Amino acid sequence: MFEGLQKISSTSDWLTIFFMIILVLIAVLQFYYSERFSKLFSLIYSEKYYTDYIKTNPLIFNWFHAIFFFIIIFNISLSIFFGYKAFDSSLADKQLSFYFEIVFLTAAYFLIRYSIGIFLANIFSLEEAQKYFTFLKFSNLALISLLIFPLLVLANYSVGLIHKFLITFSIVACAAIALFRYFVLIKNEKLSFNNLFYLFLYLCALELSPIIVIYKLFVD
Repeated sequence: MFEGLQKISSTSDWLTIFFMIILVLIAVLQFYYSERFSKLFSLIYSEKYYTDYIKTNPLIFNWFHAIFFFIIIFNISLSIFFGYKAFDSSLADKQLSFYFEIVFLTAAYFLIRYSIGIFLANIFSLEEAQKYFTFLKFSNLALISLLIFPLLVLANYSVGLIHKFLITFSIVACAAIALFRYFVLIKNEKLSFNNLFYLFLYLCALELSPIIVIYKLFVD
């Protein structure tokens, strides 16, 4: 059995399994939440999705988000894995275990980030704003994960310069969309701070603190 797992890990067969898992999760969302799933793509050109679902109860912890959480984790982890693999060929015998490590750390990042967000929201009396901010951030990550999934599939079955180009393009596209959404967030003052310095301090603490915690607990 262990020889079989080692053989699967040393090839790309396990990646196909994860792609199938992601496709099944997407199909479940499309089947049970067809309207909401379709409206998610409207975030590309408008913010109507926010206004349509901001009053959903519960706003954060619902089945739609629960399923999307795994899609987001798997896709982000695949992006990191492909990016690392494209420029480092030393993973031949431990690809699967390395991917599981990335999945664990990525999930830990989001869970720690959410906990820190709740803590900071209580300090600054921004509970409702933080809830909306989490909803906004999660919705954007859900959209990004759907948009980059085809690129990840193509990257897995491509070789050479095309492979590296697709990986680089996916990472740059994710970063660009995320930064753009942060700009929209600040511009529309979804998080209300009287002082711009405190706003940036809040956002930096929210995004950087989980990375520091993960590094200290699991990497250092």
